[in-house]
Amino acid sequence: MSESFPAVECSIETLDRTLYASREVGDLVDTGDYILSTALYYAFGFVAGRYINSGNRPFYVEETSEIYEKFYITPARPEPAGEYLSRILGVSASKVKQGPLPALGGHSTSQWNARIHQYAVKNWNAKDPSYPYKGKNLPQFGRERVLDQQNLFTSYILPYEDDAASLASRIPRYVRLGKKRSKARVRTRIIEGAIEEGEFLSNHPFGIYDYEGVPLGDLVSVKMRPVPLIVQGRYKGRFIRLPRVRGREDIVLPYKLEFLKSKRS
Repeated sequence: MSESFPAVECSIETLDRTLYASREVGDLVDTGDYILSTALYYAFGFVAGRYINSGNRPFYVEETSEIYEKFYITPARPEPAGEYLSRILGVSASKVKQGPLPALGGHSTSQWNARIHQYAVKNWNAKDPSYPYKGKNLPQFGRERVLDQQNLFTSYILPYEDDAASLASRIPRYVRLGKKRSKARVRTRIIEGAIEEGEFLSNHPFGIYDYEGVPLGDLVSVKMRPVPLIVQGRYKGRFIRLPRVRGREDIVLPYKLEFLKSKRS
């Protein structure tokens, strides 16, 4: 027998070029395809973190100690162009003229250069004893692969102790994301989900440290910093089912996810 479970669906639309370092390959800083919970707890205003972390050490566990058992914010996953048209612009993809959908969102790559403006600039070897920035990671040129404008992401807030409507009312319409505090718009709506029990296939990403259940199979994971994600996995136990509109597949997630659960003493 299922149990009612209201949740909050958050539609996040990027309005600026959005950068965060999911991985670094040579001189390329690559922005991944998901927005992590570690960013959304702060962006939505549920946690007030330090503007600058000394030693580049985050304090996720300490700063979420009072709320992590009350509700869970899932990582946000990207949506296709057709979903952007219908959810944001109110245009049905079936009504678009025959042919490919318009190119919305995605990534773009650009180069940057912060070297001093001189006719000739020496490229130092990092092992050179006279290198002025020896022992410091201060790149002066490189490439950035970032999220463009008009990307649509979907995240869900799963309330355990708090009310779904009150959580939705606390989320600002506009938030800042990424290394350069890029602007994004957030739209929310309440979904009437259900808690069920049995074997299930989870189909929305969650943090690898957020659930203690052991997968039975069909596991798909993505390596991201600072928290790897489980994008899909088959489990057995209690789970949450969230219906989606326009005939799309229901969202299925384990119950009960807790932010960085395995990292807490």
